[in-house]
Amino acid sequence: MSLKLSRNKVHCLASLITQYVEKNEELDYMGDIGNIRYRIIRLITDELRTFEQIEEAARERMRTQKRNVPEGSREWEILFRKFVTEDLNNLGKYWD
Repeated sequence: MSLKLSRNKVHCLASLITQYVEKNEELDYMGDIGNIRYRIIRLITDELRTFEQIEEAARERMRTQKRNVPEGSREWEILFRKFVTEDLNNLGKYWD
């Protein structure tokens, strides 16, 4: 369930986005495209970090359940997804 991207993949995504912004004549941007690329990298990295924190919080909630639910079981997956979805909804984020 974990969403992890390597540093290279994050940089590749940022490059693809900035290339699209540069080539699309309907988009206007202010500032240096390098700064925009850097901001995109930061945004992606911050979102990934937030998602990791939410997953860790959900795992902690799973460990503190009264009933021991074995990790990897169908019930564990359902509860884990429920906890992650609740935390994301509280932050106003969507996860499918």
